[in-house]
Amino acid sequence: MKRDRPRLPSSEEILGIPRMSPMLAGTGRAPFDGDDWLFEVKWDGYRCLAYVTSTGLYLDSRNGRPLLPQFPGLSTVRAALRADQALFDGEIVAVKGGRVDFSHLRKSPSSVLLVVFDLLWLDGKPLLEKPLHERKEMLKGTMAWGQPAVLSEAVEGEGKALFTWARERDMEGIMAKRKDSLYYPGQRSDEWLKIKNLHEAVFWVVGYMPSPGRPLGSLVVAQPAESGYAIVGRVSSGLNREYEQALLQTLRPLENPRPPGDLRNLPPRAELRQILWVTPYYGVEVAYTEMTPDGHLRHPVFKEVVAPDGQRARGEEGRPAHPPGQGLLAL
Repeated sequence: MKRDRPRLPSSEEILGIPRMSPMLAGTGRAPFDGDDWLFEVKWDGYRCLAYVTSTGLYLDSRNGRPLLPQFPGLSTVRAALRADQALFDGEIVAVKGGRVDFSHLRKSPSSVLLVVFDLLWLDGKPLLEKPLHERKEMLKGTMAWGQPAVLSEAVEGEGKALFTWARERDMEGIMAKRKDSLYYPGQRSDEWLKIKNLHEAVFWVVGYMPSPGRPLGSLVVAQPAESGYAIVGRVSSGLNREYEQALLQTLRPLENPRPPGDLRNLPPRAELRQILWVTPYYGVEVAYTEMTPDGHLRHPVFKEVVAPDGQRARGEEGRPAHPPGQGLLAL
């Protein structure tokens, strides 16, 4: 397979190393096995490029924001370096109760880990054109691994087994990377695939919001709560134009712009003004990575419509039930 050569970015430097943006992954639908692939855990944290020298350390976020002030506990990473300078690709994560916890990370805890999975630059030389398996082999000897910098181990060929292992521990998922993949700063490539461990559940559509150029840009969804329904967030991913048109013909906005009295966990006032509340409530199936401690969905993706809200359409424990033979949207 013919590849373009990876290009070094502009002349901007950090600690004598050209500043780069992380390579991005495509999306894999399901776990798979393959002899030409390496598989590793998908770490749920802040993506980070770590510029490390014997005298300096700079942690750069995916969006170019300095992360060391937020996580000063990582300042000791440079003491573990076994080279003059290196550029690592990795993820800053927090562990709580024996598991990686993104919600805990957002509180900027004093104890976090830098999980490193790639090496892009070493002692004055770029490694972007070296295949991944060679970069990973070189990576092993660049640091004295252990807290706060740990090495992300990869397994060869057995993606299904690793995904099962990650799912049993309620981790975010796995990454699949071709052994011979080169590193393309700032580019998305299907030679890297993220395969997420998604939860699926049914929630009630209680309203929707337009977005620029689209009368229905996102669905406001809720789950049954004491004396009503608690809003758990907005869902926009997965809503294609076909679903959008069908939903617009089905959902009936209320004339009253105020939210119904049975709703809890309302969004901020500025967002409230944009929501069109609907009746009856409709059930939709949504895939998501986790429910945060404050009751919001992370990475929600719309799957399908289930049923309208009504006594005859409500199932056990307040969950929507699809009456046999009753199709709600003709798509």
